Amino acid sequence: MDASGDRMLGLLVRCRFDTGDLAMFTGYGEVDWEGVTYLGAGQMLSVGEAQATSGEGIPGLSITLSGLDPEVVALAELEEFQRRRVTVFLALFDETGQIETADVLFDGVADTMESDDGPDTATTTLALEPRSMALGRKFPCYYLPEDQEKRFPGDKGFGLVQAIQNREDTWGRT
Repeated sequence: MDASGDRMLGLLVRCRFDTGDLAMFTGYGEVDWEGVTYLGAGQMLSVGEAQATSGEGIPGLSITLSGLDPEVVALAELEEFQRRRVTVFLALFDETGQIETADVLFDGVADTMESDDGPDTATTTLALEPRSMALGRKFPCYYLPEDQEKRFPGDKGFGLVQAIQNREDTWGRT
């Protein structure tokens, strides 16, 4: 957190994983923002500079946690993290350490995780890419019963389409 008169700036990081949210900030203690409690990670949490991670030149971001117990890193590596949403806020703290306001600095998804396991402590870096990267990807969707079942469980409408596809019907007068 950087001092600015009697107010300070800090970063809030919220990772939405399948097993639950991980919410941290670059200070100490706990703070609440919009119904989420952020745990202070102090200098163990750092957010890297935005940099292009793809050929399109759209900047990504990296989050690093250092000084971790190697067992914690092992648990983190078991988590399904790819394509999970991560939001970084720039927050303004008052003189008591409470958040006055916060704006979204980066909103993206987790891409890759790199770990450096030392004998006593470990470091984990999570690379993020912006959610806008998904706009350029192709997600094939066909009009098949399997695709419809994925999107709308229990819908059997496309099963009927395949049943009548090769049927020959006579319409009108003969």
